[in-house]
Amino acid sequence: MHPSRPRTTTALLAALGLSLALALHAAPNAGEAANAKVVAEATGGKLKATHGQYFDLACNATLDFDAEVVDLNGDGRPEVFTSVHGSCLGGMAGVHMNLYIKGRNGRWTPQFGFPGVYSVLKTKNRGYPDIEIGGPGNCFPVWRWNGRQYALYKKCN
Repeated sequence: MHPSRPRTTTALLAALGLSLALALHAAPNAGEAANAKVVAEATGGKLKATHGQYFDLACNATLDFDAEVVDLNGDGRPEVFTSVHGSCLGGMAGVHMNLYIKGRNGRWTPQFGFPGVYSVLKTKNRGYPDIEIGGPGNCFPVWRWNGRQYALYKKCN
């Protein structure tokens, strides 16, 4: 074997590995880009990714957010949960949450829009799961889909 061949092979492999790592880092995951598009559509452009920051005029502050694209009722169409972190909107819970559901008319409708942390439960009604809203204290209400929107089902769980 030629004495320089091992170094050449090692250098070539290192260069290929670096190129692959740069390509993967530079090109966003196709699923992540698709989810970001759904989040932007659902929130009317307020949030443009599945996590990040935005400036909220009412709070006069930059707030952190997370968004989760899900299919709650298994119909193949996405729904979007959003959680905005901070006490300005989230009160003592520290999180302002919402759920956006796209109706048959093509419009996204927010379902909650108040402080709390959501938990999707196993129980269902009319195809959608019940959702428990947590926060400070020990009373966690459960919301249930009534065919048009989520409505309070149990005051405490």
